[in-house]
Amino acid sequence: MLYLDATGIRHVYPHGRETLRAPWDPDLDPTESIVDAVAEVGFAPAMVHSTSWRIVRRQVVLTFLVVIDPPSSLPRSCEVEQVTRAELARGRATGAPEAVHLSHVVEHGLRHLAWLVAEDGAIHEALAPWTRALGPYAPEPFRAFGHDPA
Repeated sequence: MLYLDATGIRHVYPHGRETLRAPWDPDLDPTESIVDAVAEVGFAPAMVHSTSWRIVRRQVVLTFLVVIDPPSSLPRSCEVEQVTRAELARGRATGAPEAVHLSHVVEHGLRHLAWLVAEDGAIHEALAPWTRALGPYAPEPFRAFGHDPA
């Protein structure tokens, strides 16, 4: 769960965990499951977007970036930290990276959102205040080609 304030992008997470996790109910779309989990913590998502998937302990893990409005107060069950830039987790051409850390996932997701805010009308509308904060995030694969996609 991320929000934007005057200091930049902030990450909200439950005490003792790196991130909010939600079990998947096969009767629901995975996005609905994460929306329900975010609501249980006390937030209403302004934008939910699946950014990646990977295998962890023989299970498929879907990753979502959830944008919430800046909270007037933080629930007692949560902590907050500033998001900082990170390198991406890099794998092989035919395999996943050996390790994926939360900072890699957030970096990947924010690069993805930087692309979507320019290309997707619904995301642009939902994240209009984020345009400046997402500016430094070079959307992949464009960074690898060494030119500005704009």
